[in-house]
Amino acid sequence: MRQFYVSDPALFDIKIDPFDFKLYEYFCRNYDLKRLNPYVRMIDAADKFKVPLPKIKESLDRLSRISIDFKPLITHQDFKYFQMPRYKYFLEHIQFRKNYSAKGWKQTQKQVQTSLKGVYE
Repeated sequence: MRQFYVSDPALFDIKIDPFDFKLYEYFCRNYDLKRLNPYVRMIDAADKFKVPLPKIKESLDRLSRISIDFKPLITHQDFKYFQMPRYKYFLEHIQFRKNYSAKGWKQTQKQVQTSLKGVYE
């Protein structure tokens, strides 16, 4: 389910470096929607974007200083434990719920198909 991610439209209203935006969207794509926990691995991001690890750390530091509605995009403790408070708030705001069962995922898929009906046909 890592190919599906919900994008926060408030990101388009702030000034953000293009590399920081790509990195944040990469972490949103890897966000665990079943458990509502971030999956942030700096080494994977450095490998994906083919940049050195210090550049990823600098970008994460800049992202931690950017906030929307008083919620920072990323918080970290010594670059070991990460949280994404703004993304989690956004998911709660659109009433995205944890779905641990197959029934929950089917309901999510049904809702997506209903909202996109006729768009690709």
